[in-house]
Amino acid sequence: MANRTSSSVDADSGAQVRLCRGVWLPAEAAADTITRLAAVLAVLPQRTVLSGLTAAALHGMDVPTQTVATDVTVAAQHRPSALTSGPRRPELVAHRRLLSPDEIVEVAGLPVTSAARTWCDLAETMLLPDLVAAGDSAIRLGLVTPEQLAQAIRERRSRRGLRLALRAVPLLDGRSRSRPESRLRVLLVLAGLPLPAVNEPVLDDHGGWLAEPDLCYRQARLGIEYQGAGHAEPRRMRRDVARHMDLRRADWEILY
Repeated sequence: MANRTSSSVDADSGAQVRLCRGVWLPAEAAADTITRLAAVLAVLPQRTVLSGLTAAALHGMDVPTQTVATDVTVAAQHRPSALTSGPRRPELVAHRRLLSPDEIVEVAGLPVTSAARTWCDLAETMLLPDLVAAGDSAIRLGLVTPEQLAQAIRERRSRRGLRLALRAVPLLDGRSRSRPESRLRVLLVLAGLPLPAVNEPVLDDHGGWLAEPDLCYRQARLGIEYQGAGHAEPRRMRRDVARHMDLRRADWEILY
């Protein structure tokens, strides 16, 4: 998981590590994400759950790396006077908000906002490409369906992020295989191009499989590939070249 709380010493020193005010752990224990988060929750008010980027990372969603703060929400049973207030600690991004029972789940024994609620909360702070990437990964992992995300938006009590979430839902596609691939798809749409197909097979004239471009415009016979660092490995490069030649022979153009 990407979430890391601040510490006062190097985790390899064997000393005690300060996680937040009043919370210290041996360095070896503090290096474990679940142990670290459980220790932080132990000193927070009852009904505090992990939320935001921290919850998203625990669910396994593709989100930007979180460097310092832990996101938490105190689940209020009645509408509090200040919905955005929460425990005041510099190591935390804290909120106090209404949460229904079905918006709280357990992940690795820790209380966490549900995948649908987490995604809706991310809409408050994320840009559209990152929000779509997080939603794509949640669908790909089987955590939610697009319909469940749309329902969560309809039931959302807060207006913050609502417009962005509504804009993101039609762009979601669980066939996306990586965060950069999802972001690239959204950037194409934002540039005014049609929504491309995602990882659809390209066949030759005899029905034989040629490739599955990351993105494609089938009518234009145009494929678009995001090339991550793994494509620089020699064996992978040879496969990429062979696939490119097969597609060119089938009158497809590939952009990298």
